[in-house]
Amino acid sequence: MKATPLERIAILLAALAIAAVLLFPLYWIFLTSVMPTSALLSRNPPLLPDPSLVSLDAYRALFARKPMLTWILNSATVTLATIALTLAVSAMAGYSLSRYRTLGQQAAGFALLVSKMLPPALIVIPFFILFSFAGLIETKLGLVLANAASAVPFTTWMLKGFFDAIPRELEQAAMIDGCGELEAAWRIALPIARPGLAAGAAYVAIVTWADLLFARTLMSRPENWLVTVGLQSFMGEYLVDWASLTAAAIVSVFPVMVLFLLLEPFLVKGMAQGATAN
Repeated sequence: MKATPLERIAILLAALAIAAVLLFPLYWIFLTSVMPTSALLSRNPPLLPDPSLVSLDAYRALFARKPMLTWILNSATVTLATIALTLAVSAMAGYSLSRYRTLGQQAAGFALLVSKMLPPALIVIPFFILFSFAGLIETKLGLVLANAASAVPFTTWMLKGFFDAIPRELEQAAMIDGCGELEAAWRIALPIARPGLAAGAAYVAIVTWADLLFARTLMSRPENWLVTVGLQSFMGEYLVDWASLTAAAIVSVFPVMVLFLLLEPFLVKGMAQGATAN
């Protein structure tokens, strides 16, 4: 049953209203970065910017006063490496849990679920002690391993769901044609599961880019900080530089937005396949 023009207009207006509510915090952050702090902290802060008060000085001073570009590059390096490591481990683990039903597989799956229930604050101290002995403090590799260990359990179960939806007959047909079991998984199951890999990459990117606990604990030198720790440096004991803090927050959002734009075709394809599946 097709929607009438009036119903379409109502749906559009509702979608715009929801989008406005969801995007308002981001708009207010941007407004804070270009408006004087005194105007925004007044009794009646303006919802629309006053053109005479708008200034981009916070953005100009951001890169001059702080190594913001270094922090963003550090975060990007750690995030991309964590995505690669997490997807490699989770894809193999998820495929194994999906295709094999042995007692060992069930125990491993249960262990992954239990490990995901542990809060990061509980495991950061063991990580710190272990990495101290291994010489991984103040290294990006230590952050990659810590974030991957935190993200692998959930990503594994996410990919298991995608592999469960792939008929085993496709791989069996490939093996009849001469492929080995691993080759069939590589050539058949993995390409079909690309939407799941994209969803897993998006999840890992969000978790890693927003990580503060591991980044703050395992990195103490300012040149090694990630962008989340760098944002914290704008908050002093008695004063918060709101303009610089919000300007840095806006700048730090763009790399994640670019990543989501690159992953968006795979995510849309996955949703479309789910909607049309019988």
